[in-house]
Amino acid sequence: MASSPAALLDRLTRGRGEKALRYSAVSVVGIITTQTLLVLLAGIMNIQPVTANVLAVTISAVPVFLLNKRWVWGRQGRARMRREVLPFWGLTLVGLLLSSGLVAVAHEHSDRTIWVMIANISGFGLVWVAKFLFLDAIVFAPQDDDVPEGAL
Repeated sequence: MASSPAALLDRLTRGRGEKALRYSAVSVVGIITTQTLLVLLAGIMNIQPVTANVLAVTISAVPVFLLNKRWVWGRQGRARMRREVLPFWGLTLVGLLLSSGLVAVAHEHSDRTIWVMIANISGFGLVWVAKFLFLDAIVFAPQDDDVPEGAL
């Protein structure tokens, strides 16, 4: 029985360990991008925190989608609107709504940007695992009409 961290992760994710690690790395990129934008928009430019959260999430979701599609799940070609884009943005919207609600509550109690940042991470953290499972099982799952590379 293998006991390395990679083997343990692979067992916990039922063979999706490498994807889970890549998904986690993409999430770190998304967090850094979103948090940097929150500091810039809410902290420096004094944009209303909920508005800053919506802008930061919307901007950072584009590279996160592309990294997930291409690097985590290895999908190439144009994004399929109904199959990939809409479900991904739907999940992002769930996180956005949850994080915006938490940002509004945080801003109500404090005007410090750090609480806005924590609220944003908390909202997305709550949907993070569910998003991975949904993306893996449904959005980027192999399709019958997928053609393996080099098959043409």
